[in-house]
Amino acid sequence: MTGRSAFSRAVPLLLFTGAILLLGLVLISLRFASQTQKGSEEALEAARLNNRALLLVNLVQDAETGQRGYLLTGEEKYLAPFKRAEAVIPQQFQSITDDLAKIGISEVTVNRLKRLVDDKLAEMQSTIDLKTAGRDGDAIAVIQMDAGQRAMDEIRQIMTRIEAVTGSISFQRGAALADATRWLLISIAGGAVLLIALVGGAVYLVAAHARQLDAARRALAEQNETLEERIRERTQFLERANRELQSYSYIVGHDLRAPLVNIMGFTAELERAAAVFAGYMEKPPEGRDELSEKVAREAIDADIPEALGFIRSSMKRMDDLINEILKLARAGSRQLNAEPLNLADLISETVVNLQHRLDESGASIVVAQGLPQVVSDRLALQQIFANLLDNAVKYADPARRAVIRVSGKITRGYAIIEVSDNGRGIAERDLERIFELFRRSGPQDRQGEGIGLAHVRALVRRLGGDVAVQSVLGQGTTFIVTFAANLRFAKDRGER
Repeated sequence: MTGRSAFSRAVPLLLFTGAILLLGLVLISLRFASQTQKGSEEALEAARLNNRALLLVNLVQDAETGQRGYLLTGEEKYLAPFKRAEAVIPQQFQSITDDLAKIGISEVTVNRLKRLVDDKLAEMQSTIDLKTAGRDGDAIAVIQMDAGQRAMDEIRQIMTRIEAVTGSISFQRGAALADATRWLLISIAGGAVLLIALVGGAVYLVAAHARQLDAARRALAEQNETLEERIRERTQFLERANRELQSYSYIVGHDLRAPLVNIMGFTAELERAAAVFAGYMEKPPEGRDELSEKVAREAIDADIPEALGFIRSSMKRMDDLINEILKLARAGSRQLNAEPLNLADLISETVVNLQHRLDESGASIVVAQGLPQVVSDRLALQQIFANLLDNAVKYADPARRAVIRVSGKITRGYAIIEVSDNGRGIAERDLERIFELFRRSGPQDRQGEGIGLAHVRALVRRLGGDVAVQSVLGQGTTFIVTFAANLRFAKDRGER
């Protein structure tokens, strides 16, 4: 009895001692959690600074696009990008100046970048003023001096250095983040071990609460298992977003520049033909021979209409590309509306809208039983599966009857939907390329701008997931769409 009494008196002391130790472990855990949060925020700030710096370059390129459009056409509407960029660039530059100093970019480099941007804007403004004054030749001469091109090249070089510094910061913070996470797991594990020991020593006092503590321990262990994975996924997402932003900037600049090059080339051809005809008209009637008349007539009847036709088609191409870019931008900024959805019903509605295409091609869509119910954005999912199913029909193999299968399940809070076909397939080298803006795979024998899958990936990522593809050339393709099964929960967790 005395031994039991002594044990009873010792239990509160053990519990108190254990509580003190637990408090110490909690404080240590909070410290590592704070370090984890700080590292994540610093990595995110570096990525954001890089994105803002890239936006400054994009604004200068937009201004250059507006300048060239005005120089080529003389129409005021093409100056809108230049004026917008001219108004925004000082604010954008000011927003990154202090942050550049914080990451070690020297004041000399920052001042050099500002001078280059100012010189580039001044050069573009001078050509616009010359064009407005009717001095087209002087405006072209300013451009041909290549001062603006050299300024842009040096601006890009400075931006490359900034990108390297921010990338290094993100890498270092990621390493520190991994260390802090590891120690956080160790401290939490130590707390769990201590908790189990205390429960074992005081089992007769806390028997009524044992099941609750055990459940709490399991929940904590599960959180520990997924913490590092979530941090790794977030870091990978930031790195991927940064790479895609750079790729997007390059692709947009490249694809919009190509029609401009065509326009400039055929403008020169137009000037040459006009010069030929003008030379013929300047000759007195007695000096016009049959050969010069033939050359002049060819310039008027063939060369000039041909040049105008190519210029018109290039301008239409630019307009189409800009409209597609605006479409993608609007999709990325639309407010999502989470609502309960039956995926089987949603996909059936999409199939009905494609029925005329299915009847024409003889294709069939097989929807598996048991598609999950989700809470997500109806319009986004409709656009995602409409694009995927439409592509499956569009790129069917003419050698066999097209069969498209849709199946799905929910795993660990994510809906995973597979859209498979037996179409012509995609080459392995193009499996990631097909998600890039304005990029398509295989023979270009189908209509399209190459924006559908880029749109799909953007929408799926807004729904808290991603899209992947598996394909065998000549056999078929499977798109795997993964998104949050409950968008409300995913949004709340993201806000926290």
